[in-house]
Amino acid sequence: MILENNEEKRSTLWRTVLSVSSVLIIIVAVFFIAKLFTGNPLEGTWVSEDNGAVMEIRDDGELVVDEGTGSDNIMVQYTVDTRTKVFTVYSEGDLAGSYDYNLERNTLTLTEREYGDQMEFTRR
Repeated sequence: MILENNEEKRSTLWRTVLSVSSVLIIIVAVFFIAKLFTGNPLEGTWVSEDNGAVMEIRDDGELVVDEGTGSDNIMVQYTVDTRTKVFTVYSEGDLAGSYDYNLERNTLTLTEREYGDQMEFTRR
């Protein structure tokens, strides 16, 4: 057994183990809380059941769109404003579209801000 006859050393070792494990638990909890509130809620792969289009929203600001027509994928830039729930897409530096988004469970609804057209996607 560890430090069999020395109660003081065992007590010191036990306090050290508890302190280190408590600090690790706090660090992990802070990491997950920060990731939860600062992460991109739209990140992932989304599929439109209407036309079969697939959107891959990456965390680095890139959006890859496969329109399901057999043509090449389209890669554009995007920004997400989580405060106002606005998803903005840029093509070659120019504004390509701005959408209000609504995220409920695994369903993403994009509503075009200018005309009000809606697109619905399911998380893959």
